Parts: sequence; C-alpha cells; structure tokens
Amino acid sequence: QDEVPQARIHHVLVVHGPALAAFKSKGISAAVSGRFAGLVRQGLEAQACANTMQGMEMSLADLLDGFHAADKGGVVKLAELQSQGYAYLRP
Repeated sequence: QDEVPQARIHHVLVVHGPALAAFKSKGISAAVSGRFAGLVRQGLEAQACANTMQGMEMSLADLLDGFHAADKGGVVKLAELQSQGYAYLRP
C-alpha cells in the first residue's frame, strides 16, 4: 500500500454530548492538557458542539485551549465534514 504523506492528513475532532465534559480545562491533569496542546500544535482542529455547550452551560473559555465552536452543532459539523470527504471515526 502507498502511504499518504503526513501533510495531506487533516484531523478534526468534533465533540458533542456528555463527552465534552472530558475536555473541560478545570481539573484536568497536566499530562492530558499537555498532550492535547501538542496535538493542536501539530494541526488537530478541535470543534465543540455549540448546542452541547449551551445545554451544559459552558463556553469555549471552559474548555482546553484550541477548541472552536461548531456553531451549527456537532452532528451538523460531522455531516459537513463527511460531505467534504472526511472519514468519520467513532471511538
């Protein structure tokens, strides 16, 4: 198999629902915070569902640095990315 050059891979993390609580900056370990910051520096695009943030009474300021709001919602963002050719990988 041919390898895909690293420069052509773009990772987008879209977080919605209860999973968003795992990315709150308050109380998170330095190891997790540091690893996430490293991924963002390497090009990870982190999107937080605006609907989930509203429902959980959170803002971007409550999350780890590097998150952007998926203003139309996380599920809509996932659909948009898939329509652009992104693969959806669910944990």
